Amino acid sequence: MKKEYIDYFFELFEKNSIPKVFSKIDSFGSEESVMNSDYDKNSIENSDKIYSVFFIPDYLKPILNHQIFNTKKINQFFKGYAIFLDDFISADAYIKYRFRSNAKGIRRRVKRLESCFQISYKTYFGAIEKEEYDFLMDCLHKMLVRRFEQRNDVSQSLMRWDHYVKMYYSLINEKKASLFVVKSDNVPIVVSLNHHFNERLFSSISSYDIDYSKFSLGSVEIYKKLDWCIANSYKSYEMGMGDLSYKREWCNHIYNFEHQIIYPKNSISTYIGAMIEYTKASFKEFVFKVAYVRYKKFKARRKKGGISLEMSYTTSAIEDINSDIQYSTVIDYNRQEYLFLRKFVFDFLYTSIENISNVKVLEVSKNQAIYLIVGSKKMQQISPDN
Repeated sequence: MKKEYIDYFFELFEKNSIPKVFSKIDSFGSEESVMNSDYDKNSIENSDKIYSVFFIPDYLKPILNHQIFNTKKINQFFKGYAIFLDDFISADAYIKYRFRSNAKGIRRRVKRLESCFQISYKTYFGAIEKEEYDFLMDCLHKMLVRRFEQRNDVSQSLMRWDHYVKMYYSLINEKKASLFVVKSDNVPIVVSLNHHFNERLFSSISSYDIDYSKFSLGSVEIYKKLDWCIANSYKSYEMGMGDLSYKREWCNHIYNFEHQIIYPKNSISTYIGAMIEYTKASFKEFVFKVAYVRYKKFKARRKKGGISLEMSYTTSAIEDINSDIQYSTVIDYNRQEYLFLRKFVFDFLYTSIENISNVKVLEVSKNQAIYLIVGSKKMQQISPDN
């Protein structure tokens, strides 16, 4: 007996196609349907397959010929998160609706970043040079490595990195994917890969330079991509599955996934096979739910148990910028030996609202590893913990 397993979400957003068993898709809140150009009525009507189709979002309903097929449905454990954009004219309009009195805080993060650095934004969608693509993917890879080392966690994206590098270049040039970049002084600090399906953007793989963590670059990224989506008449910004706090904060639609077991009518053998598949899938969902809760607890303990091998430092404000401290030479905190100072510098920029061009770093004592961050109005000392 033939069986076909289909990841519906993957087919739509990563392959940009509708599974052949469905004639079209009806979208939530839309009178328009997305027709399946690959639908072969004769082939489907004569099919003797059992289709096991999982991760079906509730707002993208696949349409099946129920004269030919029966369906058994299973609610899946994971939730999905999306931002529906139909009623909003800008990202500002959305955050005012979503965050209400806290909307000013989102805009303030963007303005603070732009006041401290020379910031630029670019979305590659439909055209990117190979050299630029390779450079940006390498930046994203390094960001992901640092971010997950910091979290003491494993990145699923890094485990399949070579596959993604080969895949996205052509998808971007075919307008099936995009690459969004935030640069500070022409250096990438946010890189995000996104899939596109029927005027819906799915944010797939993103990371940022963790030295800029004070500036909430994740919120800046979403804000700017929402603006791009609305300017290009997109229907939704899809965040996919996975219960993370930032998704709950930003999304206006939390949805369920469904697993459908589809089988031809008028066949005892396919009915029996479908019932077996349905029982297996239902049991897997139950086991997964129990195992996932335990896995989350284990992961939380593992992160808490992580040991940092880096030297820790203390920051202290110096009130009098005209003090008599004897400084040594100005150092370049972007040099390899001083890279650990970058986060301190950027945190200083954020709290003092200084532009990076007005700030310098001085080495007070190389042996004692004491440094000063000096701005136009404030000064801060960095020294090792005792």
